[in-house]
Amino acid sequence: MGKIVAWVVGIVTTALVGAGVTAVVASIIATVAVGVVLAAGAVAIANKMAKAMTPDMGSAAEFAAQGAQGIMVNKTGSSQSIPVIYGETRTGGIRVFAETEGTVGSGDDEVNNAYLHMAFVISEGEINRCSAVYFDGVLAATCPTNGASDPSYWTVQPDWVVDGARKVDIYFREGTDGQTEASVLGNIKGAWTPHFKGIAYAYLRLEYDADVWKNGVPQVTFQIQGKKVPSTSNGTSLSYSDNPARCILDYLTNTRYGKGIAPADLDLPSFAAAETYCNTKGFETRGNVTTNGTIYANLIDLLTSCRGYIAFGNKYKLLIDQVDTGPVMLAITKHNTVGNIDYVLGDKTTMFNKMTAKFLNESTDYKDDIKVLDSTALRTADNGLVLEAEIPLPFTKTASVVETILREEINQSRQSHMVAMKVTVEGIDLQVGDKVSVTNETFGITNKLFRVMTTVIEPSSEVNLTLREYDADVYGSSIITDALVDNND
Repeated sequence: MGKIVAWVVGIVTTALVGAGVTAVVASIIATVAVGVVLAAGAVAIANKMAKAMTPDMGSAAEFAAQGAQGIMVNKTGSSQSIPVIYGETRTGGIRVFAETEGTVGSGDDEVNNAYLHMAFVISEGEINRCSAVYFDGVLAATCPTNGASDPSYWTVQPDWVVDGARKVDIYFREGTDGQTEASVLGNIKGAWTPHFKGIAYAYLRLEYDADVWKNGVPQVTFQIQGKKVPSTSNGTSLSYSDNPARCILDYLTNTRYGKGIAPADLDLPSFAAAETYCNTKGFETRGNVTTNGTIYANLIDLLTSCRGYIAFGNKYKLLIDQVDTGPVMLAITKHNTVGNIDYVLGDKTTMFNKMTAKFLNESTDYKDDIKVLDSTALRTADNGLVLEAEIPLPFTKTASVVETILREEINQSRQSHMVAMKVTVEGIDLQVGDKVSVTNETFGITNKLFRVMTTVIEPSSEVNLTLREYDADVYGSSIITDALVDNND
């Protein structure tokens, strides 16, 4: 009598109906936002200085709570949101089809339902490649080519080969808008009609073997090089890159899952400059954007990968928080100051001597990791108090880059004076990111440097400014442990 193999215990066969949106609200656990989205010019929305510098965290809060568990798991069902994947990372998939059929062997060795067919949606397309498949965290197969691949492209590891015969076949499609489903999957699924155009997916056929599949149906994860993203030269030409400037450009311009901004409405030279800087710093954008989050929240998450911010004005501009070697754009004194000045000093809630980041570490197979940067010198200066902040970095996978971000965040927190003020028409040409100096006898500061964070032009042509303290040492290779030696502390 033949044996019937129950492959599909707990697997529900479902159809992919598109990028479903679910109302998931994640709790906020972070105290610091690394990337900030600021508004400038006539459309300014930042009414409070503190709010301008610490906007609500987006889905990074969900990442902080769930970590790898929320990314590597195989989800099921047609209501799951399809992620957007940038850069190289490892991810689970959404299992949208599972069915058994076929017979192997004969007589007492005959096995019915011997083949398990599974289709996994991976991400929005077009992505660059799927280079590896893992079963229960163990490397099962590799593929050296970009784009679509069929079983002949894949090298299956020995644990899944018996007497020279593979026990798994893999088909991958990168998610072009004109692609068709793998023909073998079409023959199996019958009347089920998935919407696979523009969706990166994988189809796996597993052949039953009691010695190979000892633990039943495996948890499947995929090594992915994600979205092809626009060039910063024209905003349209697509190629693979994990540079934050290009990934953020894609999210701003994409009409399917992003903001849908026309390239003509973007300051592309600012994106090109940011791309160059990100290359020099080693900044990377590598991870999953959850399409059930708001565009604003997802954009903040993406900006954590480069300590960047978006300036809104006549055009959208991408600025990276970095050393400004240019001139002071305006010297602000009592002669061009209008009205009162609000001057906010750093305190225990904004100045840190210890920072912790949660991230998925590529060197440990994308497992949850924590990086801690702690300055005993700063703690001594803070009378022994531990002033700590935790930040999730969902799009950074390299420990050295995480350390760079933490160091610059600690340094900036120690240079955290902020000013809200109004200036005369002399400030009408100031832009977000510009460097200015402020001299004010009341506050005892002389030519103290600040960076413009918001501008609002009034009908009188007077300009409301929000300024943040600027110090070039913030971006150095060490933690700043001494106060500014300019009597402007």
